[in-house]
Amino acid sequence: MGSESGIGKSTVCLGILAQLLAAGFNANQLAYIKPVTQCIEKQPVAIFCEQSKITYIDIGNLVFKPGFSRDFIDDLTKPTDELLADVVSSILSIGKDKEVVIIDGVGDPSVGSVVGVSNVDVALPLPCSVIFVGKPGIGAAIDNTVLCVSFMQYKGLSNVGIIYNKVPASALADIKKYVTKRLPELLPNITLLGFIGEHQVIDARWKENSGDWFNSYIDRQTLLCNWLGITD
Repeated sequence: MGSESGIGKSTVCLGILAQLLAAGFNANQLAYIKPVTQCIEKQPVAIFCEQSKITYIDIGNLVFKPGFSRDFIDDLTKPTDELLADVVSSILSIGKDKEVVIIDGVGDPSVGSVVGVSNVDVALPLPCSVIFVGKPGIGAAIDNTVLCVSFMQYKGLSNVGIIYNKVPASALADIKKYVTKRLPELLPNITLLGFIGEHQVIDARWKENSGDWFNSYIDRQTLLCNWLGITD
């Protein structure tokens, strides 16, 4: 999940997959899925999965096309329980016999609430940890994180980690200093995993370097894997 669309959730998913490969996992132990989406264009993470032979579904069975909310409210779509069941079933299906499944969210944590299939609704029935990808900055970034994570916790999610993405290189040290100091005071039950610079653009074609890229910009990589419960 993230602070907004376009914040880099899929890029972070790509980085985690690359790091897992670099850490010794085989491609057939991994899977990636974006079960709910608004975008049907192929993303770099899908290309990376193809090149790396990782099982993936980048366009799930629930696509929020224009007018979908109106159709749902007018009872022209499946009801909430069926929509959610389809989404969860697709995750469990792709995860069969896999060691790690990376589930990509859509927009902020509440996206999909109108039909009862928000990011949080999808995460709740699954035995998963949740990474929230926050926007860069200090005041506004912290405010947004508190809003989104409080909603997640209110709904019942507890194991939440934070990664801040697209942080300007010139402000990285300053943002890291103040966010690291203040955020744990406001959200003591979350784990701050790290910060990623905005110019560290990842290209799916250089997959051999992707693990190093992610490792260099996420604090204490061992912490991330331990927090996710990932061991090879």
